[in-house]
Amino acid sequence: MKARELLKVLKSHGCIEVRQSGSHITVQCGQCKTTVAYHAAKDIPKGTLRAIERDLMPCLGKGWLNR
Repeated sequence: MKARELLKVLKSHGCIEVRQSGSHITVQCGQCKTTVAYHAAKDIPKGTLRAIERDLMPCLGKGWLNR
């Protein structure tokens, strides 16, 4: 999954972009925050996707990325 696709999914769940520092975008959903590395040509590694999913799980629920 590319960062652009992930950000689109996050926005559809009601998340907002809080700030950007270089190629890293901080996203917030309610009280939960996470950082997404935005490198347009590269896929986000599986472990990083799992970490982002874990960071936002309290606000979006378990398995939100697979819906």
